[in-house]
Amino acid sequence: MRRATVALLFALIVLVSGSAPPSAAQAPQSSLRILSREGARALATISLNNQEYVALDDVATTFGLTLVEDRLAGGVTATAGARTIIITPDQPVVSVAGRLVSLTAAPVRQGNRWLLPLDFLQRALGPALDTRMELRRAARLLVVGDVRVPRVTARVDANAGGTTVTVDTTPATPARVTLEGGRVQVVFDADALDFSSPAMPPQDFLQALQQGDTPTSLRLVPGSKFGMHRATTTQPDASSSRLVIDMLPAGTESPAAPVPAPAVPAAPADPLPPSLPLPAAGVRTIVIDAGHGGDELGARGPGGTLEKDVTLAVARRLRTMIEVRLGLRVFLTRDDDRTISLDERSAYANSQKADVFISLHANAAIRPAMKGAEVYYLSIDRADAEARRMAESTGTVLPSLGGGTRSVDLILWEIAQARYLEQSSALAGMVEQSLRARVAMSPRPVQQAPFRVLVGANMPAVLVEIGYLSNAEQEQALGSGAYQDQVTQGLFDALVQFRARIERSQP
Repeated sequence: MRRATVALLFALIVLVSGSAPPSAAQAPQSSLRILSREGARALATISLNNQEYVALDDVATTFGLTLVEDRLAGGVTATAGARTIIITPDQPVVSVAGRLVSLTAAPVRQGNRWLLPLDFLQRALGPALDTRMELRRAARLLVVGDVRVPRVTARVDANAGGTTVTVDTTPATPARVTLEGGRVQVVFDADALDFSSPAMPPQDFLQALQQGDTPTSLRLVPGSKFGMHRATTTQPDASSSRLVIDMLPAGTESPAAPVPAPAVPAAPADPLPPSLPLPAAGVRTIVIDAGHGGDELGARGPGGTLEKDVTLAVARRLRTMIEVRLGLRVFLTRDDDRTISLDERSAYANSQKADVFISLHANAAIRPAMKGAEVYYLSIDRADAEARRMAESTGTVLPSLGGGTRSVDLILWEIAQARYLEQSSALAGMVEQSLRARVAMSPRPVQQAPFRVLVGANMPAVLVEIGYLSNAEQEQALGSGAYQDQVTQGLFDALVQFRARIERSQP
């Protein structure tokens, strides 16, 4: 236990300082810090053609894999327990226990070594080991297992009457604020912190914002005019908590008692449809989910366009159009570049009592010729036999038109969305018709699939793939404001039509 604690402390020092020891094996080279219950380890990374890789032999040593190279076929098989990963050169996909998983870049054979893009760790190695792995590129960190390492960012705003420190934590993490030894301490309920410290000169009310004495604390060093502090908490979105600490002169008002940060909204524990009434007052609140975000890049086009950027741009456009033209309440599951789990997205829609939930994505396929928008609603027992077989075996791929496969998160068949399938189907049809008038649609424009993001949505819900980033021509369109405006208008028109239908059905 003592060794694990020391390792966590060491890892935190690395995270806060941002430093990493150089390697003499190849330049330029850096290190990725692996943090798990067993402690902290370093994994060398290699930069090649503006892409960062890890060497397969280093991965095998770190995680106990067995490697067998097939020189005749030109590939290599990595065995992790009872599961295998089949790796072939020049293809940005690997096979994990028989299922294809896409990568951001193809594996590279360099001499006697195999180099794999960083996302191999999270997308392929984690499922093969049946272990959660979260890659955080900005922090140079791989979180393995159930270690709690929230992202913590801070902003300092000074004025004549005091200094305000705003601390955002993702995911939402309980914290307590105390005054100890003349310093304000913030202690989080976590194992370590992924802390980004802002650059700031000494101020009258705050001299410094530092890492605390433990791996889970921050320290606010008061300035010469500091007399007291006041702490308040809010929850700005589905996955984060915000702690606001005011550093004030003496006698401003009595300081508030320490306030814990709110917990993240829990995903529905009961997989059966909840006994909630169907919407009875029309469509008043809409939640728009911008797919992916943060370290979850989503699909990447051949020109480098990222799915997470495209979905956020369209989500913001759609929110503005709905608010201005319809006057409805609109919430985004994320309004910046942050990582949010799939369950948290639908849980946020539930917490806002949304009447409609729309999840935006951009597609990708092995065949670059595939293009067109697609609309999905949740499947339960009407999905095709192959999709159902995969879902019941907790698979991570669905068949795509043209023989390819695409990565998805699947769910069990007992889900809460069941009671809204009829309305979700109607909404999907309206979205397809509206989009078809403005943008190209795929040959199968409306489909059912067991996407996990739709699991706990207690309202009509659809997932919209607004185009294929893997198609070079469509990638250019998806990144343009003109195409995004067309998609936005199509979605808006469908929502207007759906709203009218709901209102007509009310007694």
